[in-house]
Amino acid sequence: MFFIIILYYFVFLIIHNQCKIIISPPKHWVKHAHIPHESRYENFYFYLKQKNNEILNKHLHLISNPRHNLYHNTSWLTLDQITRIVKPDSISIKRLYYYLWSNGINLKECRHSRDGGILVCPILLTKANKILSANYTDFRHRIKNINITRTLSFILPNYLSNHIVTISPTTIFPDLSLFHNSITSNKSKLIRQKRQDDLCSCQSYIKPCYLRNHYDIHQYRAHSSTNITLSIIGLANQYINDNDTNLFLKFIDNNNDNIKPKINILGYNNQSIPGREASLDIQYALAIARGVQVTFWSITNLNDPFSDFLFQLANMKHPPDIISISYGFSETRNDYTLFQKAIDQELQKAAARGITIVAATGDNGVGADSVDDCQSYHINFPASSPWVTAVGGTMNCLERGAFFSSGGFSTYEVQPIYQQNVVLHYLHQYNLTLPHANLFNSMGRAVPDVSLYATRYLNIVNGLIKSTSGTSAAAPIFAAIIALLNDYQVRHGRKRLGFLNPLLYQYASDIFHDITTGYNVGCNTTGFHAGIGWDPVTGLGRPSFIRFQKVLDAINLKQHQFKSLRINKN
Repeated sequence: MFFIIILYYFVFLIIHNQCKIIISPPKHWVKHAHIPHESRYENFYFYLKQKNNEILNKHLHLISNPRHNLYHNTSWLTLDQITRIVKPDSISIKRLYYYLWSNGINLKECRHSRDGGILVCPILLTKANKILSANYTDFRHRIKNINITRTLSFILPNYLSNHIVTISPTTIFPDLSLFHNSITSNKSKLIRQKRQDDLCSCQSYIKPCYLRNHYDIHQYRAHSSTNITLSIIGLANQYINDNDTNLFLKFIDNNNDNIKPKINILGYNNQSIPGREASLDIQYALAIARGVQVTFWSITNLNDPFSDFLFQLANMKHPPDIISISYGFSETRNDYTLFQKAIDQELQKAAARGITIVAATGDNGVGADSVDDCQSYHINFPASSPWVTAVGGTMNCLERGAFFSSGGFSTYEVQPIYQQNVVLHYLHQYNLTLPHANLFNSMGRAVPDVSLYATRYLNIVNGLIKSTSGTSAAAPIFAAIIALLNDYQVRHGRKRLGFLNPLLYQYASDIFHDITTGYNVGCNTTGFHAGIGWDPVTGLGRPSFIRFQKVLDAINLKQHQFKSLRINKN
């Protein structure tokens, strides 16, 4: 049930010291019959190049490394601290301002993110056509009947090339396909049946009671005083309904909990048209992360939802502790896209602020959506970002890697140091069974990091019980587990977990149950195979809440012993 936004190839042509980008519209997108009205505005996002990326990168690796003193003695960075490090050079800002002003854009209507990294301006499409030498047109998705506005080419002055990472929206089209299996049955009949069913069993369907036991959460509940916050992102007109949520918690969760959870809503929510993705994510987040402040964060900008989300995040003084993302787009296979690079820049800053970002890897195996052109495997972004925790999927009661779960290696993201040893071990250990070397980049960022159940989830949408599968079901479960662990940390006077990955890889054998069977198909191959230790099907394995608690206690004890030793020596 994973949304894929396909980034298609583009060609750079240098013409008269300017850069022209040309693409063809992807499958299912066709030009709309009418031309956009001349008085119509769209929000344009300008991503500026930021300073001191190396400094931020080094600092982030130190404060997220449990074996370094800064992990215990240094708080996550505040928004003001981030701004002082990365704020774009004044020359970059002045050149962008001049470009916009000289082309008749009212700068008073533009808004900067707090750290200066993103400038958003409402611009008339007729004006955008002129200043970008573009031809903005409405495109309609033939299957989903959704309209967006895009151009197939644009030109940017060369004097801005070293100051702007990218502009959006321009030539990137979303693919609104869903990858999931589902069934729908009569509401009253199924509810009566499930009240008699064993809600804690793995048989037939996956339900919250089973997940709480399977991941060793049991009856753990967050305390309101810790103020842990978890946000579920809703894109592509996905909304939730209060009645659906209440029915789910009463009939499918059925944990006899008298405390009715409150859902905070950020953005627009149309309860009359609840979506399966949003409903699934919010219902299971509430059922697993009991006591946590859960927010449904609705992003309604279909033209550029990721830019809208990141711009809002960059302006939050008090962002959520954990963010769960069940959406993404496919990495292109020819060139590292500037749009992906711009998003990565924002995700790194979020990680440095101590925000745990969890992303589903997707449901296209190693490239099952590319049967027409499958010269190499590819994975999905933002799961492939080194600054997020990528969640893959498992299936069956005797847990194994799900065949549809996306995993493998990024073509463009460099393999982060925190996973290099385990990835190298996998490549050497299973050298004889690996796919052909031409199909993947063994030096790229490897995913997934972890895996959880991704099949046969029961949830309620518009009053009907549905069964849904996909890694987007697994992502909010893992995010909920981290929310409860954050509660545990704060209760013991420790900082929130924040950027997780170095901790996960250093203590993998203590935190995870290894999953050694399964494979992920695609490109007319069986893809990668699971094995002992990390693998590109199930990652490090499935987490155990209790084992994770013990690791956090042990890390804290070692730090206290180290401090005591230093004091005695002095």
